Amino acid sequence: MLALFPVLLLAACAGSAPPKGPLATLPIPAEPANVDAHAANGAIWQPDTNVALFEDSRAHRVGDLITILIQENANATKSTNTTINKSDSINAGITSLFGIAPTFGLHNGTPFSPSLDASSAQKFGGNGATAQSNTFTTTLQATVVRVMSNGNLEISGQKEVMLNGGHEYIRVAGVVRAADISPQNTVSSTQIADARVEYSGNGSVYDAARVPWLARFFLSLWPF
Repeated sequence: MLALFPVLLLAACAGSAPPKGPLATLPIPAEPANVDAHAANGAIWQPDTNVALFEDSRAHRVGDLITILIQENANATKSTNTTINKSDSINAGITSLFGIAPTFGLHNGTPFSPSLDASSAQKFGGNGATAQSNTFTTTLQATVVRVMSNGNLEISGQKEVMLNGGHEYIRVAGVVRAADISPQNTVSSTQIADARVEYSGNGSVYDAARVPWLARFFLSLWPF
């Protein structure tokens, strides 16, 4: 016990200590092109520089930033109803054989003729319904990673937030039409073509909601 006490004390201190070191930025999807410095010729406008006299601040070059307004609302409802009814009835009897009515013994003192009666009925009913609703709203800055030949912009951006020991990840990627970018340099996620919007995370909250691996194994084998 005396030997384990220092180990437990160090583990407690290590678990409660805040993270140290500088906060590193996430990888940048694309670097802007290098621009030349102003030539010392006294002119206001210089070619191949970052000076723009007659253009707005909307993203249009590789490395420019654009604000993505993620507004995803998905609602889906499906309902099915199936009913099947089937009934069969068979009646057969021998009333005459070569002009003679055949009889077999007596039943309650009366001769009876052979006959066959059969009936069956089947009924099946099935109902199914499913409903799903998802809402995702946030704001994210993305970077222009490629300018296509037709003027469309390929964008990519991500955000990482640490909350209570867990990390939240937001990622978006897709293609934006330059005409859909507002004067405030924003675009809605509903106007992104081939969009990929991801919201995920890790930590104790996600671990508590995750099915254990052994339970997932048995669920994959369970046929019912």
